[in-house]
Amino acid sequence: MLPPIEVDGAAKEEVSVGQTLNVITKNVTSVSTNNAEVLKVSQPSDDGSAQFNAGAEVIGAGNAVLTVSVKGGDDYKVEVTATK
Repeated sequence: MLPPIEVDGAAKEEVSVGQTLNVITKNVTSVSTNNAEVLKVSQPSDDGSAQFNAGAEVIGAGNAVLTVSVKGGDDYKVEVTATK
């Protein structure tokens, strides 16, 4: 298993199916993708005992854009190219 790829701003990432993207930007409110066949997104959360970053699991080959929404308006996009 490969370590997660840390994301903290606009970027172009070449990844393999099975990898994950870990959004480490502060004040992220949500993430979304334009291609759910490539990226399975997870929202930031807090279960009371721990805080979890937003991110995405690479579940298929192809191209996708991960849009990161940040409180205060510093939103950005990560262009993802995924291969098997």
